[in-house]
Amino acid sequence: MASPDWIVGFHAVLAALEGGRPVDQLWLQDGRRDGRLGRLEAAARDRGVSLRRVPIRRLDEIAQGRPHNGCALRAAPVALRAVDELVRPPGQPGRLVLLDGVDDPHNLGAVVRTAAAFAIDGVIIAGPSAPPLGGAAAKAAAGQLERLPLARVNVAADALRILREAGYWVLGAAMAGASSRDVDPTDRWVLCLGSEHKGLRAKTRSAIDELVAIPMAEGVESLNLSVAAGVLMYQLVAAESQRDGSGAGLKPGTGSSGD
Repeated sequence: MASPDWIVGFHAVLAALEGGRPVDQLWLQDGRRDGRLGRLEAAARDRGVSLRRVPIRRLDEIAQGRPHNGCALRAAPVALRAVDELVRPPGQPGRLVLLDGVDDPHNLGAVVRTAAAFAIDGVIIAGPSAPPLGGAAAKAAAGQLERLPLARVNVAADALRILREAGYWVLGAAMAGASSRDVDPTDRWVLCLGSEHKGLRAKTRSAIDELVAIPMAEGVESLNLSVAAGVLMYQLVAAESQRDGSGAGLKPGTGSSGD
């Protein structure tokens, strides 16, 4: 049986409490009383979740340097889907993101959060040593691990075979690709991004239909993985909107929030 995850940070904890994910115990900082912790306490009470007030040092130990906002939640591992469960029915548009060998949990969580913001249907996490979905990934995802469908596979190319058979056009992020400004995506696509250090695996590249790159100023060779993912998702969704005038199912937001 997989071990429980400790989730820290207000947004991540609240999403786990409200999203129906099995949870075991909520820890709140002893002596702290404010609206955020009151909201978590009420949500825990509604779920029948055990509540403990603990010294801040206990939360610091659980968070391991990450901001915990005075709260931590012990929860069951995130439920995962099969790849074919992320496939949209025939004739419907579909958007997916695949992470190939990503090993940094903060980047993983940040990509999930951004994918949720752009109404991506799900994220596929490929590779035998992908980071766990608790801890830093949950904190960076700010509650979206419970809301966005996720799948895990050992080999990215196996997932891409399923998606190509279902009519998805496979895009891969690579410095040698065509300018992402010129990409005109089909209505069913999957965006693949490789690891922070090695990029896309050779076997993954062999299953890709089109390589794309973000145009950048001279002297800048690359972007952080999660930043690059956000830029490419935005450009793909914006290209859809311009083509069909649908607005892509999005509404204006602030672009940032406190965690």
